[in-house]
Amino acid sequence: MRTLSFFFAIFLGYVSFGAYLSSHRVYGQESNYRFPMDACVLCAKGDFGAIGDGKADDTAALQMAIDASCGLSEKHRGKTNALWIPNGIYRVNKTLVVKSALGPWLYGQSRDGVVIKLDDGVEGVTSVLRTHPNETGPTSADWFMRNLRHFTIDVGNNPEVDGIRYYATNSGTLGDVRVVGHGKVGINSGFLDQNGPNLIRDVEIDGFETGILSQWIWSQTLSNIIIKNCRKVGVEVTANVCAIENLRIENTPIALKNFFPNDWYHWGGVVALIGGQFSGGDPSGPAIENTSILYARNVQTTGYKQVLSSTTEQGSVEGNRFDEYHSHGSKKLFDDAPDSALRLSIKPTPIVPWDNQMEHWLCIDDFGVNSSDNDDDTDAIERAVAAAVEQGKTSLYFRGCGGAEPNWIKMSRRVKVPAPIRRVIGLGWGRLLRDTNEAGFEIDDASSPIVHFQNLDSFGGPPIIISNRSAINTLVVESCGVSILGEGRGDIFVSDCPAHLELRQKDQHCWARHLNAEGDSDVGIIQNSGGVLWCLGIKHEGRGVRFATRNSGKTEVLGLFNYGGNPEEMDMRPSFLIEDSSFSIAGLREIAFDSHTAYNKVQESVGNETRLLDKQKEGGWIGWSLFRSR
Repeated sequence: MRTLSFFFAIFLGYVSFGAYLSSHRVYGQESNYRFPMDACVLCAKGDFGAIGDGKADDTAALQMAIDASCGLSEKHRGKTNALWIPNGIYRVNKTLVVKSALGPWLYGQSRDGVVIKLDDGVEGVTSVLRTHPNETGPTSADWFMRNLRHFTIDVGNNPEVDGIRYYATNSGTLGDVRVVGHGKVGINSGFLDQNGPNLIRDVEIDGFETGILSQWIWSQTLSNIIIKNCRKVGVEVTANVCAIENLRIENTPIALKNFFPNDWYHWGGVVALIGGQFSGGDPSGPAIENTSILYARNVQTTGYKQVLSSTTEQGSVEGNRFDEYHSHGSKKLFDDAPDSALRLSIKPTPIVPWDNQMEHWLCIDDFGVNSSDNDDDTDAIERAVAAAVEQGKTSLYFRGCGGAEPNWIKMSRRVKVPAPIRRVIGLGWGRLLRDTNEAGFEIDDASSPIVHFQNLDSFGGPPIIISNRSAINTLVVESCGVSILGEGRGDIFVSDCPAHLELRQKDQHCWARHLNAEGDSDVGIIQNSGGVLWCLGIKHEGRGVRFATRNSGKTEVLGLFNYGGNPEEMDMRPSFLIEDSSFSIAGLREIAFDSHTAYNKVQESVGNETRLLDKQKEGGWIGWSLFRSR
């Protein structure tokens, strides 16, 4: 899957990424996502009768197609599928609704070529697309794998209608999407509680009252967002942790608003913003309005009275730019620790070219995989890999799993993925379980320069391992519930993964965007032993050590929601363990309801000296703009 359609450069100084964008095509009709002819790939036109001419009513056809992708239709009962929407203008007059707990896996042929357009002046419609079956609660946090990519939503002239009401928990990507029209909220992630964590990336919004509403959810990650011509605010955050990377807002009175509802301080918004360019705002007001927890850096504005107005401890910032800001004093265990985040170098996720030559695709299931017998499928997967290498195939796919258990593919050992293979993907999702501790996939120096895994998940079973053992090649893991392992020097990129992560080799680099790591650990759900780890948007749930950084490793976290905690008050395992290493976390919120928050928040060791930052000093529910190790 091509993960990014455009990239922003992140510079340590004030290089304008507006100039960068103007010199790079952001989106365009050159995008052309096609899929092999297979029963697991559904076509909105060919299979469901959608017309896409801008005149016919395609509401019923698109709704049937979405249902089928999730395995809800009679013909496709229990099996998940990829849904492909060819270029066209699809007229609708009601909200399209995702009704299933899993899915869909929806891919337009191109962002600008696929337009889902709502009739003007409709009544009783709250949004064009909603990814939860209900408008109001109560609900649960069990709505997974919402993957929707490469299309445009046109609200038309409906000033009280949202573009997308996006709801996804633990795993979900809304990517390479444009939302336009005279509407209420471009992307509304706050219409129902218990939402998140999820990822919104490479999105353009134009013409709403509010661009993105991010509230009452369990964290959200925004990456590479353009918002234009909103009547009130670009991004509004409250009662949520929101990690934001590369945010460009034009012609909007307030670019970013972060606050807490009523007087509920512990429900205040927490924002970590890296890279903001805001222009054409209200000349009498600020670009950023803040009353809660804020960390931000590399922000520049034009057309506003000032860059930041804040009622917090560190106050407001005059002028039109700043390098680094945190709303409250930095937390530290050693007095000589810096008052700045670690500021590691940042790389965008690399593009893995999408292969539109269907003869380059190969189905792994055709080599003897059986997802319903609970037997070991490793031999079948190895046969598929060998055939792909012999035949010059570049893209391998699993057909979507689903139905009554057993409904999984079992692996008992590691399978190497050599060149020319560069993509392993589930259409909709492949459920893979490991039968031994080392089972999964591995890339090494014989692999392609970049290998991309997508839509593979254990979904409650023991997850497979995906390892980068190469000294030179890059691993990309997207929308996968797996364990990710660094055993070499090649780069690792992670996005939208409910996964554990471990870097074992010195100086191996990893960039993670939206990582949901859950569980109980004495040693660390996320471990960095000598590597360099940069994380944008983390949600934890469970007990014990969350991040462990050892052996001179470097870890920077931007935007973290620590949920749940410990049933025992005196569980002394720290959330963040630092041993002779560098660590910073910007924009943190910890809360718990039916359990205790972590007693020890941070344990840091420098040489023979170990210090603790605990609940007695910090309290239970906490919100930090910055913690920095020595």
